[in-house]
Amino acid sequence: MKIGDMVRVTKCDVCPKVVGKTAKITGITESDAGVSSVMVNFGKGRPQLNRPTQFSPSDMELVTE
Repeated sequence: MKIGDMVRVTKCDVCPKVVGKTAKITGITESDAGVSSVMVNFGKGRPQLNRPTQFSPSDMELVTE
């Protein structure tokens, strides 16, 4: 995964409404062990109330078209 890629959320315990939605990667946080979180933007205006913007890479899949 890299900045600009489209991803689909496969799991979210905080907000189940985002599961299955696609988003664009806007940032990646890395640690010594590798990628620790991915920042995304769902688009379509302002972010909805209580919708998370950071996810674990294991909770996402890359969208291929």
